[in-house]
Amino acid sequence: MPVDPALLLACVLASLVVAVAPGPDMMFVLGQTLAGGRRRGWAAAAGIYCGAAVHIVLAALGVAALLAAEPALFTALRVLGAGYLIWLGVQSLLAAWKGTPVGAPSAVAARRVVAQGALTNLLNPKVALFFLAFLPQFVAPDRAAPWVQMLLLGPVLPLVSVPIFAALIAGAARAAEGLSRSARAARWLHGAAGAIFLGLGARLLAQRS
Repeated sequence: MPVDPALLLACVLASLVVAVAPGPDMMFVLGQTLAGGRRRGWAAAAGIYCGAAVHIVLAALGVAALLAAEPALFTALRVLGAGYLIWLGVQSLLAAWKGTPVGAPSAVAARRVVAQGALTNLLNPKVALFFLAFLPQFVAPDRAAPWVQMLLLGPVLPLVSVPIFAALIAGAARAAEGLSRSARAARWLHGAAGAIFLGLGARLLAQRS
């Protein structure tokens, strides 16, 4: 077996703890679900998983270590990521101001949300550093090459988070569906989503390497 079974179990348990703790990914999925329902929430989750997959590969190949060693690169990614989240927040607030109805997005809009989720995840340097620090703890020196073990262990956290995202999306979508019939509530849902995105952007902008 390329990974140590005991370390694999430890990775699963640690991933459960990380997955249930509220974080930027969870808040992003919540915001998108409030703004567009269940389909939009799952599109956001799919985008986050795409971004996480790239981060896992970068960590396994050692590219994430370059980010840790280059403060200027870290800062540039952090500012870009924060700016993108703030832009999403402004768009949601504009939708609230215009009174845009809340509803399931079209296939094109859903693909756009997937891209947004991937970009917000990829432009967050903290995610890259997290996987760089998290995965090596479960690598056994007497097994397969470290990068192989990291590639195998990396998907554990995204997989563990699926049922947690499912519960979050189901609950938020149910609330959004109940309120979407009211124009005033639709404005509130868009405003809540905008506040979440602005908060995430401000939080990322305030972080340091």
